Amino acid sequence: MPQHQPRQLTPIENERCSTVRANMERATISYGDLAEHFNISKTTITFVLTGRYSEELTDTWLTQFEFYLSKQLGVRYIQPYFNDLD
Repeated sequence: MPQHQPRQLTPIENERCSTVRANMERATISYGDLAEHFNISKTTITFVLTGRYSEELTDTWLTQFEFYLSKQLGVRYIQPYFNDLD
């Protein structure tokens, strides 16, 4: 269930969301394309990327988005960079 006010994304979630957006742009995949692939609404994608879902649900969706995008991009896939977050 989405929250009325977005929660603050953790630094790791924020990095993952940024990477998903970058990979979508790199693969020229729109929110509509991603929504169609997963049979969800574009609003669901927006809610995931803006922190309107719980950490657990956000993690689940981000993992699915990352896997799909890595298959679409192959070696051109950008990995999230976490070394500077600690």
